[in-house]
Amino acid sequence: MLRHDLVYLHPEAAWNSPCAAAGSPLWQAAERWIAGGRPLVVARQPDDQVLLLGLALPLAFNRQRLSILVAPSAVARCRPALTVADCLPHLPAEQAAPLRELAGRAVACSAMLGVYGSLAWEALSGEAYRHAGSDIDLICDVTTPAQFDTMLAALQRAAEGLSCQLDGEIRFPDGRAVAWREIVAKLKTPAAPVLVKGAREVGLQPLENLVATLLPEPCHV
Repeated sequence: MLRHDLVYLHPEAAWNSPCAAAGSPLWQAAERWIAGGRPLVVARQPDDQVLLLGLALPLAFNRQRLSILVAPSAVARCRPALTVADCLPHLPAEQAAPLRELAGRAVACSAMLGVYGSLAWEALSGEAYRHAGSDIDLICDVTTPAQFDTMLAALQRAAEGLSCQLDGEIRFPDGRAVAWREIVAKLKTPAAPVLVKGAREVGLQPLENLVATLLPEPCHV
């Protein structure tokens, strides 16, 4: 279970939120979301005893973010973040085209590309989350140096073709992730620190330490 994965709870699962008092409008909105069988998003985890999940409510609630706490046994199933294809119908044509090309490049190099943030919430719910200034957030999983290089170049190309901001993270084989824009900014100084987000912790580490975790390219006979 990785950050940005989607988690579906058992219908009878108990949950609570430090962000919303029981019975409040925010609590009721979360209750309707969960009762409707919609997923929550895996956040950074505090410990093994409780699972910390996230929920963003639609524009009608000012996109209020809620932390949802459940026991691990409450999870019915888990799946990766939505694909670009899942989200394209929710974008205007001029934004969909660069993302469709980006998704094709990911498929061609066998990298995994997922969508999170307001675009994903909108695709999951059918409710309004995005506004004129909304960005697009992607999580890109790479395992080899070739995938790393290809997807960094592809992300830059897509960002140049979009009328909105393209943000998100590159995730390395050990599950640690760094904002792709920060990686691009530090490529010429690989010993410089970058902000690394793990399953449980956030901290500064040299970019070269992350790059060293990439796996050797497979040999083809």
